[in-house]
Amino acid sequence: MPTPDSGVPAARLNSLTSLRFFAAAVVVLVHLSAELDLPHLIDEAVGLGYAGVAFFFTLSGFVLAWTARPGDTARRFYGRRFARIWPAHAVVTVLTIPVIYLAGAEPVWGALTFVLTCTHVWIPSPAWHYAFNGPSWSLAAEAFFYAVFPVLIRVARRWQERLRVLAAFTVTLMVVAALAVVAVAPDTTWGFLLYLNPLYRLGEFGLGILLACAIRRGWRAPWPTWIPAAGGVGAYLALVLFAPHDSEGEIPRILTDSVLLPFFLAVIAAAASADLRGDRTPLRAPSLVALGDRSFALYLIHVPLIKAVDAGVAGRDLGDAARSALAVGLLAGSVCAAHLLFVAVERPAERYLRPRLAS
Repeated sequence: MPTPDSGVPAARLNSLTSLRFFAAAVVVLVHLSAELDLPHLIDEAVGLGYAGVAFFFTLSGFVLAWTARPGDTARRFYGRRFARIWPAHAVVTVLTIPVIYLAGAEPVWGALTFVLTCTHVWIPSPAWHYAFNGPSWSLAAEAFFYAVFPVLIRVARRWQERLRVLAAFTVTLMVVAALAVVAVAPDTTWGFLLYLNPLYRLGEFGLGILLACAIRRGWRAPWPTWIPAAGGVGAYLALVLFAPHDSEGEIPRILTDSVLLPFFLAVIAAAASADLRGDRTPLRAPSLVALGDRSFALYLIHVPLIKAVDAGVAGRDLGDAARSALAVGLLAGSVCAAHLLFVAVERPAERYLRPRLAS
């Protein structure tokens, strides 16, 4: 197994690509429930699906560290990242403008420059965090992660004999920061400080980096993927049934993310280890891998599509069954729209820009 400094290209881990689709799908379900006012039981079941973002942040750190090239420069790395995410983000941002008017609202024009430069999450205003395409706030967090990644991967490589120390230090910082915010700040600010704030979410990204470095050094998860996956489902159900609620009647997002993060790390470790051992698992099915390749497009396009359809049915008295059927149709439609975005914008733009920006 190559070490981070071996110069040998890292193998593609198809199981992790497939997992990206499931993480994106649960985020889609959250927004479907919120926009379409689905039955209470469904809303309760999928309402914590926003934790899929924590999975994405952790997996992003893992994949970037796994594929990091020895001797790579920050300029080439930034060029590849720009080619990967910005074209589709820019196209979807423009597509949201008519959808906003269709819904009877007005775009937050002052935020447009910040949205297109992936800096809007730093502005302490919900209207700007979620301006144009709401899920794009996480791209602003990712942009910050990309900015500091060359430093983080250098630290991880230099301390590769002490990865456990770095992981313990990272977890300690996250716990201390969360406890400090919970103890001092009102719960109405927790969402910004502990959910949207890229400085706090950097811990999840960093743990993904450290996990990838450990696996590249030869460590393998001794458990099958289904064990932490089942444990994560059990923890999720326990949160739905027993977790305390804040003053707004919601389960604090920091609680959900903190409880599920260990399971996310364990799932990623197990799936990557299974791929490296050559184990035959359902996650390596070509159809699932193809869906995973389109997960970024799915994450970007689903909210504008949902809002457009919701605006079209606004005022109609739809029963629970009709709204549930509409949600299923929109989930399928979002996957189809993601495929079109992937083949028409994301993939060709990346192929065109990548060699020019990363040369």
